[in-house]
Amino acid sequence: MLPRELLAEIRHIEIRTRHLVDSVYAGGYRSIFKGRGIEFAGIREYSRGDEYRSIDWRVTARTGDLHVREHIEERELQMAVALDLSASMSFGTGSREKRETAVEFAAAMAMAADRNNDRVGICLFTDRVEKFVPPAKGRTHVLRLIRDLMYTLPENKASDARPALAFLNHSLRRRSIVFLVTDGISLPAMERELRITAARHDLILVLVEDQRERAMPDVGLIELEDPETGEETIWDTSDPASVAKFMDEAHRNRAELLARAKRLGIDVIRLTAGESVIRPICRLFAEREKRAASGG
Repeated sequence: MLPRELLAEIRHIEIRTRHLVDSVYAGGYRSIFKGRGIEFAGIREYSRGDEYRSIDWRVTARTGDLHVREHIEERELQMAVALDLSASMSFGTGSREKRETAVEFAAAMAMAADRNNDRVGICLFTDRVEKFVPPAKGRTHVLRLIRDLMYTLPENKASDARPALAFLNHSLRRRSIVFLVTDGISLPAMERELRITAARHDLILVLVEDQRERAMPDVGLIELEDPETGEETIWDTSDPASVAKFMDEAHRNRAELLARAKRLGIDVIRLTAGESVIRPICRLFAEREKRAASGG
């Protein structure tokens, strides 16, 4: 049993994300996820028009009549949310931290999966796997996922998604929808891991950013501390050249990351801390439906 206070907090996030879950479900939750597998349905006698490759030669030899194997599309999807718990995800200059927005997204997707009677699990990571909950069904399971998303305290501060992706590739025996939720700090050097995961699963990269990572205001001298290394530095935000250099480098790194994802066929959802996550998700749904309609 979950403590009453914890249930109340989980209920609060459930209420807050209900509109998002409705939007996700109404937007074609099931139809936009590609790559569903097939499962064996049975064997029947051959009929004119059946594909030659579907013939079951063992049964045919045993019975003396042509028989074919029937398969149907898997009725269930499986989802896993890999969420970055590194120190940089605790950054936020607005009303909410990046981690809070990431948790809201993950909770909503878990509840959408539950509504569709699909299995869902989580992998929480820093530069190591901090916690893994295998995909399963049911409201009680989803409530426990939300609890772990909200309250898991990581042992490490650094960020490296490679161990998490390698772990999921080993642990998820069937093709799954994998959301990699991170601020992207560790991603530039991990093209190999992204490529492998995207080949095995329907990998979707969810980038969580703070508004100040896109545009830095003039607030004079500020002290910055790298949340993952603890290194401190003084930065003059009133120096146009310094700000321009910082922002140019940040934008260039992000553009390279987005280009890499596109090259690998990985869809990207971009979230901003403190802002609604509904619009970016619906944008992805629309893009996928458009590609499906055009045969892409």
